[in-house]
Amino acid sequence: MKTWMFFLLFGMMIVGRTHGQAPEGRMEAAIQAYQQKNYEAAIAIYESLLQQQYHSEALYYNLGNCYYRTGKLAACILHYERALLLDPNDKDILANLELARQQLQNPGIKIPQSAITKWWFSAQNLLSAAAWGAIGILLLWLLAGGIWLWWNAQSRRWRKIGFISAVIALFLCLFPFTWAFARHQAETGQHYAILMSQESPLRAAPEAESQAVQALYEGIKVKILDQIGAWYKVRLEDTTEGWLPMDVVTRI
Repeated sequence: MKTWMFFLLFGMMIVGRTHGQAPEGRMEAAIQAYQQKNYEAAIAIYESLLQQQYHSEALYYNLGNCYYRTGKLAACILHYERALLLDPNDKDILANLELARQQLQNPGIKIPQSAITKWWFSAQNLLSAAAWGAIGILLLWLLAGGIWLWWNAQSRRWRKIGFISAVIALFLCLFPFTWAFARHQAETGQHYAILMSQESPLRAAPEAESQAVQALYEGIKVKILDQIGAWYKVRLEDTTEGWLPMDVVTRI
């Protein structure tokens, strides 16, 4: 029997045996298949878990590793990006994502971030959207307490403390609410997508006959700005904008 047929049958056997198992047991079976270099079998198990609405950072990360081993860079990058939505500061995910991007035919030009921008995103990624929202609500309560103290305190000193506390709380609450909104958008990932097609031209208009702005290759990340019919208006990391057919990209 040929080697490829052996691995195919072995992979089908693994998937069949693990279908009725709990997610944790199937994850372990996928890890074993990966360690045995049976990447297609591991992919089949991980994808079946996704179809059953099981999601985790480890699942996306491991699935990205499997796709990397099979040379499917677009799918690899897609799942690394999905893993980052759950843990934006994971060093292993970031390192593997960068390694995968280096293999792309045209990784695109990235605009360097300033120190302030890097600090802003680092702070934003420290907590989840829910945690930042909770902090924002606590600061609003502090704001309300400061206003109450300002209006009702008997002494001038406490009215001054109430006023200052209200002003500080008003200023500070802008940060957690802004970060909560940004983290929510990042966690859903619906505004970003990965080009899955091996090559696709970026068009100047949402028409197949419109001028090609530039050629894009699989694995590149785009931001979705708008939609008309079956076309997305997208922006590249170097701020170039254009239109792509919906069926050549997959939302993160």
